[in-house]
Amino acid sequence: MQGEERHDPTGSLLKRIHEIYATLPTGERKVADTILNAPSEMAVWTASELAGHAGVSNATVSRIVQRLGYRNFEAARQDARKLREIGSPLFMRDRLDPGAEGGHYAGIVQAEAEIIEATLSRLSIAQVREAVAAIATAPRVRTLGFRNSRFLADYFTAQIAQMRPDVAPLKLGGQTVAEGITGLGPQDVVVIVGLRRRPTGFTQIVRAIDARGARIVLLADRSLREAPAFATWTFDCVVETNWARDSYVGALALLRLLAIDCGATLGEAGRHHLNAVETLREELDELEVTRDPS
Repeated sequence: MQGEERHDPTGSLLKRIHEIYATLPTGERKVADTILNAPSEMAVWTASELAGHAGVSNATVSRIVQRLGYRNFEAARQDARKLREIGSPLFMRDRLDPGAEGGHYAGIVQAEAEIIEATLSRLSIAQVREAVAAIATAPRVRTLGFRNSRFLADYFTAQIAQMRPDVAPLKLGGQTVAEGITGLGPQDVVVIVGLRRRPTGFTQIVRAIDARGARIVLLADRSLREAPAFATWTFDCVVETNWARDSYVGALALLRLLAIDCGATLGEAGRHHLNAVETLREELDELEVTRDPS
């Protein structure tokens, strides 16, 4: 099976789960979902507690642990403790009364601030540096996002295109995704934003990009399954709020961080490229000039 073919017994706990997720029977998939939805808890749960949260037997937990390549549950738990799943949790609070003096808006401000903190505080600095170095030096950088993830991918495209050449959306207007993927080669980097309510076939697209040899920077929330197995770097973005709409401020803050660090990595070359862009903008008179009213 494809999941088993990609299984790496030396990979991290989360990566191992994503690699075999599609092959898991129902009971073991419940265990996998329980871990993926709360990976930090895996470091403290006992096997019985995990079974209870998943609604399965202890035997089912033992089977998936063995399937993942661990000798026993304690080995899996020790692996979980190594993961970069630290950071402030997103506290769920009761909605404030919209009629209260400023209460409704204060609640939104607080929730948004918590989402940014929860997203950025759990980052692996080493992973950020590796991803930034790849974005700065890749022959080509392509971006991809669907539905609400599209504007985030477009934002990142605009930021990086001011610092270095050959940056563009993977899927141009009038193109199919296949046309964009076919143009990829080894060492290219594709930045994919895949927040929840993704289109059908999302994982298949990520897999196809990986098959071209391109390196993948994947931004996703914890609901994503399987696709992280094909990404070079995966960053977890919190999107859940106490309101009816998901929040994207955490993902936007992360993309801004990557852009800032990429500019610092590119250094003089990035400044030279930006200077050329700004000079041509002036020649083409593209941007409105804001003048001091005084």
